[in-house]
Amino acid sequence: MNYTTTLTNSEPIVVTIGNFDGIHRGHQHLLQRLHSLAGQLHSKPVLVTFTPHVLMVLRPDIYVQYLTTLEEKLQIAHQTGYIQDTIVINFTPEVAALSAEDFMDQLCQRFQIRGMVVGSNFSLGHNRTGNVAFLQGYGQRHGIEVQSVSLEEAGQERISSTRIRTLVSEGQVEEANRLLGHPVQVGGIVIHGDQRGRVLGFPTANVRPDPHKLLPANGVYAARVFISKQESPESDGQAISPVYNGVVNIGIRPTFNGKERLVEAHLLDAKLDLYDAYIVIEFIARLRGEQRFPGIEALKAQIEADSQQARHILALRSVSN
Repeated sequence: MNYTTTLTNSEPIVVTIGNFDGIHRGHQHLLQRLHSLAGQLHSKPVLVTFTPHVLMVLRPDIYVQYLTTLEEKLQIAHQTGYIQDTIVINFTPEVAALSAEDFMDQLCQRFQIRGMVVGSNFSLGHNRTGNVAFLQGYGQRHGIEVQSVSLEEAGQERISSTRIRTLVSEGQVEEANRLLGHPVQVGGIVIHGDQRGRVLGFPTANVRPDPHKLLPANGVYAARVFISKQESPESDGQAISPVYNGVVNIGIRPTFNGKERLVEAHLLDAKLDLYDAYIVIEFIARLRGEQRFPGIEALKAQIEADSQQARHILALRSVSN
């Protein structure tokens, strides 16, 4: 089992294990419990996750799309304030084949685990035999306190990454943001495009996101744009600044008979050279779906209307929110 961490093998830790796609409100509730147990056991709260996404190994026949890249996941998890370190396990067919007992034995041989907090429906190991009952028995034999947590519910519906992915794919970013507890985001390096936005009077930053990153449905969105000269977001998020209001288009640009799906961000009331910068787009609200316009002037008029609507929406929602 290969992994990446800054932990030493002598530090007492309390862990939670999982994919944690999106670090949604349910995950945050679990991380809060992890932090609490770690305090009781005088240990460091640690998130254990995997790269690549486990489905890429377990189900190579399907095209996996995730809410958060590994870097985004770790950054958001750190920003909650509930974890102090991470262990990122390189997920391979060999790791997938480990029994729950062998998986836990390998972790315990490398780290001083004092406690575990997992979701009530959690399971690990080959054939998913490492459920909460197994972990509690394992914990009793190895001096590990194990707690299970029911993920929070929204109304009568359980918060899940699957549900949020559906909302994002439908463009319902406001509801997705509510369940996530933070905005849907897409990051990437700004690349050179065809300059069509500049000709229209609305220059855009064209972003090439991770190919497995789930994008919101095609359409136009009010967004916030964070700019960094780094090639990827820093783990603590400090390198990403400042923030600008923007309008973002996702789609193929049917007015120009486009074929390639693009993510284009136009900064409102700011003119910057963003080529080769790493930017992070936070989607705040969907303004409209993608549509074909009869000509350039009609498109320009709609973009101006979109910009005004976005200014109004973003003015009502401060950056701190």
